[in-house]
Amino acid sequence: MAQAKILGNIAEIDHDVELCRTTSERISEHAARLLMENRIPFTRNLIRIPFFQREKYRGASRFYIIRTNRNRYGQARRALDQLELPFRERLLLSNY
Repeated sequence: MAQAKILGNIAEIDHDVELCRTTSERISEHAARLLMENRIPFTRNLIRIPFFQREKYRGASRFYIIRTNRNRYGQARRALDQLELPFRERLLLSNY
């Protein structure tokens, strides 16, 4: 079997950084829609919160984490600034 050929510099592949996280699915969908409208690549993942730590997060059972390419991070942050204030307050933004 032939090996797959990787194009580009292997050191620069898959360097995504965390853009934001929230416990609200609705807020993460609004943020994802805004990033799509601005044509910014991202991934949205789900992390389950252990049962005994849920009290710390007001009973939430999961985190929604949005990650983007580190080269597009500034553009993605400016796009998230377009969110309405109540939505932005529920996002925990990273300071990459």
